[in-house]
Amino acid sequence: MRLKALLTVSGALALVFGFGFYLAPVRTLALYSASTGPVGYIMTRFFGAALVQAGLILLSLRSVREPALARNIAVGAGLGNLVGLHVALYAVRNHLVSELGWSTVAIYALLALGFGWFAFKPGSAT
Repeated sequence: MRLKALLTVSGALALVFGFGFYLAPVRTLALYSASTGPVGYIMTRFFGAALVQAGLILLSLRSVREPALARNIAVGAGLGNLVGLHVALYAVRNHLVSELGWSTVAIYALLALGFGWFAFKPGSAT
């Protein structure tokens, strides 16, 4: 797999989830058997907006050719996905979300591994 493909998949996932959390926070959280109050739904929408922004940025970076820049993108995306993985594991292990939360764990884990591969394998970033 090339970094371009990983950026495309990651960006598309961020957009899909981002628009879900932004446009339909109550329904999207309900898929995970989670709910909150009005302030929580606003925060969920902010999270969705951040995912939309990240998705658009990732998609716009697909044509990067400079190895150092590609590695920096992979490091940043990899570390960001590790943080997301930590949050997702916490939520699942503490029964804060339904079993669907395991899909979030899997997505973050696969993206962290993918970006980690490009971050630490010499010459493979572009």
